[in-house]
Formats: sequence, structure tokens, C-alpha cells
Amino acid sequence: MTTASSAIAPRSHPWLCAIQWVLMSTLAFVLIACGGGADAPPPPESAPPTPVAPTITQQPASLTVAAGQPATFTVAATGTEPLSYQWRLNGAAIAGATNASYQVAAAANTDDGAVFSVVVGNMVGSVTSVDARLTVTSSAPAPVLTITQQPANLTVPAGSAASFTVAGNCSAGTLNIQWQRNTGANGAFENVANATTGTLTIGSAATSDSGAQFRAALDCSGQSAATSQPATLTVTAPAAASLAALPIADRRVQAHIVGAAIDQLPDGSWAMTTDRWVKRLAADQSSITVIAGSGQSGSADGPATTASFNGLKGVTHDASGNLYVTDGSNGTIRRIAADGTVTTIAGLAGTSGHVDGTGSAARFNSPSGIVLGPDGDLYVTEDGGSMIRRVTMAGVVTTYAGGANNAIGLQDGPAATALFNAPQGIVAAPNGDLYVADRSNNVIRRILRSGNGAGNVETLAGNGANNEPGADATGTAAGISGPYALALSGNVLAVRDGAGLVRHIDITTKAVTTFTGSRTLGRGYADGAPGVAQLRGPSAGGISVAPNNGYLTLDSELRTIDAAGNVRTIAVEIATSDNTGTGLLAQMPFIIASNERSGLAVDGAGNVVVAVAGDLTVRRIAPSGAVSLVAGLVNSYAGMIDGVGSIGQFSSPGGQIARDAAGNLYVIDGNAIRRIDTSNKVTMLAGYRVSFPEYGTIFGYADAQGTAALFNSPTGLVIGRDGALYVSDFGNCVIRRVDMQGNTTTYAGAAGQCSISDGTLTGARFRQPGQMAVSADGTLWVADRGALRRIGTDGMVTSVSSVGPVGALAFDSQGNMIYTSDTGLYKLPSGTNTPIQLIPGAVNGAVVLGNNPQLGSTQGMALRDDHSVILISGGQLLVATLP
Repeated sequence: MTTASSAIAPRSHPWLCAIQWVLMSTLAFVLIACGGGADAPPPPESAPPTPVAPTITQQPASLTVAAGQPATFTVAATGTEPLSYQWRLNGAAIAGATNASYQVAAAANTDDGAVFSVVVGNMVGSVTSVDARLTVTSSAPAPVLTITQQPANLTVPAGSAASFTVAGNCSAGTLNIQWQRNTGANGAFENVANATTGTLTIGSAATSDSGAQFRAALDCSGQSAATSQPATLTVTAPAAASLAALPIADRRVQAHIVGAAIDQLPDGSWAMTTDRWVKRLAADQSSITVIAGSGQSGSADGPATTASFNGLKGVTHDASGNLYVTDGSNGTIRRIAADGTVTTIAGLAGTSGHVDGTGSAARFNSPSGIVLGPDGDLYVTEDGGSMIRRVTMAGVVTTYAGGANNAIGLQDGPAATALFNAPQGIVAAPNGDLYVADRSNNVIRRILRSGNGAGNVETLAGNGANNEPGADATGTAAGISGPYALALSGNVLAVRDGAGLVRHIDITTKAVTTFTGSRTLGRGYADGAPGVAQLRGPSAGGISVAPNNGYLTLDSELRTIDAAGNVRTIAVEIATSDNTGTGLLAQMPFIIASNERSGLAVDGAGNVVVAVAGDLTVRRIAPSGAVSLVAGLVNSYAGMIDGVGSIGQFSSPGGQIARDAAGNLYVIDGNAIRRIDTSNKVTMLAGYRVSFPEYGTIFGYADAQGTAALFNSPTGLVIGRDGALYVSDFGNCVIRRVDMQGNTTTYAGAAGQCSISDGTLTGARFRQPGQMAVSADGTLWVADRGALRRIGTDGMVTSVSSVGPVGALAFDSQGNMIYTSDTGLYKLPSGTNTPIQLIPGAVNGAVVLGNNPQLGSTQGMALRDDHSVILISGGQLLVATLP
């Protein structure tokens, strides 16, 4: 009986001679063995090659460059692989400089005379290069900036657009513009987000904008900076009420994110494959655009907008700007030229198999990962064929490793007899070695390069067991469950595994460590630091290197991982009609569903703050329309997690939003109250902390401190004159008081006794208390199932029968109450009981914008100033301008 690694030699014959070459040290011998009978001894085994110390064959050369230009030093060396590199500056090691070349991105005058050298090493020893000196010549004269048009003062009525314009030119370089705004006559100027063109437009000027000054900061490629003269905006009150959409800058359809692979391109952007599209993430990670794909499932070649794909998997690129993708379900390899033209270079769509050949004569079985090797050929993993294929630029396909007799398994050794099992990700080292995520074998394989072909296949790391999360250890002592995506940076191989972890493998020492993800929480979807962050598991998507020693990775989301392992989501999967959207996380949804419990507030800088239960976030909209994330993680159902920004997560944010004098925000989250401080850090203040899978099930009534307190559908939330929070506990029919330490007490009403009756704080009863407001004298006003209730500072609760029904309410600086009703927007002038209709409306009516406006069903309201009201009505964010 033989094993997979053994063989039975054929019987020798006296007249046959076998000639063997045996390499022993540096001498070659020719042995001629003339065989006898069956008892002839076997030929001697070949001795392994003796490791060779590194030798530098090309020393780094001294360079002379102009200031501001790049300077690249390069070394070449031979010796037993793998070779390591460590560049030094004036004798000290440069962190992260571990490749065969090192670049100073922009030489400065202070770099003049710097001395660079490199230490090249391997398992035998090391050698140090000669010194290379950098000479930096003086830069060209600074360009001349000329401002040719200064912004002019403007006067507009409230609710109208206001546009400021500046123009300039540069004698050299690129003109850059950044608009700035002050906070009043004596305020400091601050940059306006995303305002970098010659025209700044305020979409809906408010009376609170009156007196603000705007100016533009200009420069020429970072030099010759100057600011324009300031222009003052004057906003006058309108003659009649009007209604407009709240301006949101650069509003885009949310992007279709679910993808299989991601690859960083030479210009710093990234190419991503989704099912039927190839998309580009901008280098600044601000937008996603379609590179190629009509969105139809198919195999058509041709222009980017009409070409079709079916089950795209891997993606790689060449230096000329071409992309290469594995079209998995079609069983083909496709090229996407720089202009987007798609061509099939190998395989025949709809026909799978294992056939080496040229172009459409070749066959693939579910091609998956793809990489461009340093030799200029493509290397492809086959998920279905469990082998590695080689594809030249002319479309010539050969089997590079694995797949002998269509077998699958885990077997090292010569490439022709090695076995794989559903390999996925693949990357290439500069020396031509390939690294393969051998998913179903639960290992990482290395295919050594030998001349112009494949040498031996070895298991770099992984013990073959599918036990999550898998132990960190060295080589085959480590556990790597279901690896499927790889990225290589220097000597570090990053692996996304099936346990929801990113693992690091030192390809020199074979040490396996966990870089990020949670070994205790397992797979999931949560931003945060290593040990807290959760990544999705098997077959979620690819991973690519990113600036500053970080990564970008795909789940059903697009996520960044910094050098410390902190995970942050920048875009999510939100299906659209054609899935070609380009929006990122900071963009608002197109509508807020009319049945969602959405919160709304305006902060001291005029920013609109919105809590949207539908996507579990709190976002801020600047007066310029720029949107930024305050906190929350879109479509995450991990529950209530404290943390900054997207690390802080919500269960069901909505209802009123309160803001204290220090600028902290308070948000109702399900049956709890959360605080968001000015650094966007979310913490629990009071109420039960819900965590999945208990989502939405915990409510009740209990006065206590912090998370021991219980609420039942809190709806209204305001800051009282005493600095405490007052909460309308809708389900319990009471008003609760929460101090800044989270101590919760019942302020008015009796829990479970739901009716409308006036009296003392303890004697009064509430039916379904909703949104609230506090007037200047400290009186607390409550919309109680439409009825307006007043809780005076004397502790008495009374009803205001002449007003109603009331939905959302607030007080302007003159003491007037502005409130919403089923029949529109109203003002109750200070000291009177007779409301004035400002804008008509109907619960089931359509929203009508313009100077004859109409409101629909309204879920939220906040005053931006005495003449500007922000509303959520009919699923839209609106701004009403009042006379």
C-alpha cells in the first residue's frame, strides 16, 4: 500500500542507465547508475542545497533632486530567499522601510546631505550596502497668487439662497480654495466643510445667519497663501411663510457595497468587485463610482456601460492602468482597460472545466482570487478546481500548481503533485513566491518560485483544523479557520479568516498573531478597537493595504482598519433600484420613513442634529449642507455600545433630542437615555442597556440609578431650568426626572394610571405624554395625547383647553410657542391663548414646498431661530421660514 507522498520505482534492467545530477554544495557531479535486477539498490537521495548568504548585486546610488520632488533609492541582492531589507537614515533604522526600494516622497531642503543605506539579510547572515547621499537643490521660486474677484456683501430674505464668489489665478501650480465663516462680527473664522470651489452657496439663509462673514483662503499648490476680503451676509425676515427642503450638500444614492475583492491602485484609489460591477473608491475615501458594468447579469464585452458580468470575484491591476478580474460564474478572466473597455482574455462564458489552452479554448472551474506576478503573468485560484492557474497577457492558460488528476486535498511538495482544497485569496511576493488562502484546508500555502516556474508548495501556517477562533502560534501549530482573503505588505501577510479576525503572519518567522477582531465575541458587525470590533465571517470579502500601515476590507460594508487595529465603517450596503449608487456613510438617506420615530435638534452653531431609528445613527447637518456622523453604525444590531463615533452604537434612536449648556446631546434610545458629549462619545445615562439578541424586549417601570432604572417607550426629552433631564414616559403615563448622574425619579403622574386630570405633581394624571418644551420661566409644557398640559414651577399641573391638538413644540426667543398639529404649523403668541396658523397641513396630505406651502404628517420639529423651523414631515427634512 502506498501513500500520497510515496511512489514505487519501476524494475531496473541491465541495459538501462539513469543519469542523475546531484547538486552538492557548489560542485556538480554526474553519477551514472547502470541497473541490475530487482535487488539493485535505490539511487541515492539528493542532498538539500546549502543556504547562501546575501550578496548585493546593485548598490543604492546617490541622488540629486529638487526640493519637493521624490527621491527613490533601490538595492538588488541575491542569496537564499526570503531576503529581508531594512533601510537606514544616517545610520538609524527607518520604521516600515523593509522593501527593496525606499522613497522620500517629497525631498525637503533639510534632507540635503542625508545618508541612506540598507541591510539585506536572510537565514544565513546579512550584508550592509554602501552609503547613498541625497542632495537637495533649491526649489523653484514660489508661484504668484492673484485674487481677481473678491466676494461681495449680500442681502437676502430668510429662506433664500445666498451665493458668494471668489476668483484667482496662479503663475504656477494649482489654485486651491477653502471658504471660511466666522460666528459673528468678532468671531474667529473657521473652514466650511466641503466648500472648496469658487462659489459658496448657503442653500437656505436663516435670520441667525445675518451678520455672518465669509471669506476664501487661497493658495497655489500649498504656496503663496492669502485670504480674500470678508463679505457680510444680511438676512431679512420674509413677508410670508415658505417651505423648502433642508439643504444637504452632495446628496447621493447610497452605494451598493457587498463585494468580493478590493485592490489598491497606483493612484491611491481602490478597485472593488461586487456581483455585477467593478467600482472605484476614491483615494480620499469620499466617493464610490462605477468603473465597469451595466448591472445586467451576462458576459458581454465592450464599453464600460454595456459590458456585463456574473459573479465577479478577484481583482488585480497592472502598471498601465488595466484591471483584471475573475468572472466567477462565467468561468472567465476579463481585462478592463483604463477607458473601461472590457475584454475576455481567457475562458469561455458558461462553460466550466479544467483545460489548459489559449483564450476561449481554456476552461476554468469557478475562478476566484487573482494577482499579477512580478513576471507580468496573472495567477488565478480556482475555488471549484482546487488548483492555481497561470494566465499570460496573451491569454495562454497553464496549470501552475495543484489539481493533478482533479484531486483535492492537503499535500505539500512539487507543484505538479501538490493538492489544494477550494483556494481563495492569492498574493505575490516581489521574488515571485505566491501565498494562497487554502480555505477548506484551513491553512495558508506558499508556492516557492523556481526559475520561471513553480517550485515546491509548502504549508506556511495553519494546522488544518476548522476550530474558531484558532490559536495564535508559529507555523502549523497555529489555527486559521477558513482563510479567504490576503494582503501582503513587506514581510507581513494579512489574512481575513472565517472567524471574523484579521491575522498577521510574519512570512519569515511564520509567527501567527491576531491583529484585530474579537476572539471572544466572534463574528459580527461592530466598530472599535481590537478585541471589541467585530468583522463578518466566511466569504465576506477582500482586504487591501491602505495608507499609514492600515487596511481596507469588505464585508457587507466597507471598513477601514488603522495601524493599531481600530475598525471603522465608512460605507454600508443599502440596496437601491440599480445598485449603482455612490454615497458613503456620512450621507443622509433619501427619506425618513413617515412611521419612524425620528429625533431632531439644532445646536448652538446652527447645525441640525437628526436621530434616525431606521439606520441607527445620529447625524449632524451643517448650515452649508455638509453631513457628518455624530455616532452610530448604520444597520448594526449589536445593541447599545458605548464609544466614540461609529464605535458607539444604538438600539433604536429617536424621539426628542435635548442639548445642555455645555453642548452635550441626550438621545432616547429604545427604553434608555444616552449621552453624546462634544467629542461624539456615546455613554449610557439611564435605562436598561439592550444588547442583541434581547433587542427591543426590555421595558418596565423602576426609579433607580443608571441602568437599574426602567422606562416604557420614552418619547419627549428636554433640559429643565435646574439642569436635569425631564422625560415623558409614554408607556408608563408619567413624567420622569433624570439628573446628570443618571438618578431617575418620577416627577409627575402615577405609573400605570393613564388618564388626563389636573392637580399636584403626584395627584395629576397623564394619558400618553409625548414631546415637551420648557419656557423661559421654567414651566414644563407637555403634549399629552394631543392635549397641551402645563407643569408650573409651583408644582401644579393644568390643561390648556384652547390649544390643541399638539405634536412637537418649542419656544422662540420672544416667548412664543411654535408647535405642530395634525392641521399644520402654529404659533401661540406669548401671553395669549389664541394660536395662529403659519403653514396648513394634513396628516395624510402631501408636502408642498414654496410660498404656498403645506405640511404632511410631522414627526419632529426644532427651532433654528425665530424665523426658521426645522421639520421632519412626510418623510423629508424641511426648513420653514416664518415671517
